[in-house]
Amino acid sequence: MVGLILKLRWLAVVIALFSALDAVAFIAIGIVRGLAGYQLILQGPPWDGDRAPGIHLAKSVDAFLIAMVFFVFSIGVLALFMATKGSSSLETVPEWMRVRNLSELKFLIWEAILAALVIASVEGFAAGHEVTWEVLILPLGILILALGLFLARRANVH
Repeated sequence: MVGLILKLRWLAVVIALFSALDAVAFIAIGIVRGLAGYQLILQGPPWDGDRAPGIHLAKSVDAFLIAMVFFVFSIGVLALFMATKGSSSLETVPEWMRVRNLSELKFLIWEAILAALVIASVEGFAAGHEVTWEVLILPLGILILALGLFLARRANVH
């Protein structure tokens, strides 16, 4: 039974591969959005409404950050399920991405998602929407998630 379960860990490679492909797709989306923003800059003013290049550039950064979340997840899954102790393959992975357990992967992804949400929140404010209580829901959610991360890390250390 244990042997069968250990053979199933190769499914983690499939998960990591598709997560990496998703990241590449988001990079392509980010490039297209960025190019649309630069095209609007080159066309010149007026830059209002859907013609605001800042919105397209912020959406581009947002897509890149989502790609980062997928890459972090992909590398983390491979490190957890496929890397052997003392493996030289982990030497090329940056130190901050080397996860030793599922909890570390959870915190790493949590931080990456928070970064993406912050950019999405800034994108909402850059769009020039009127500031109402609905617009403040995302920043409030980010604050709650950040506080949860802080408390979870603090509880994990002790």
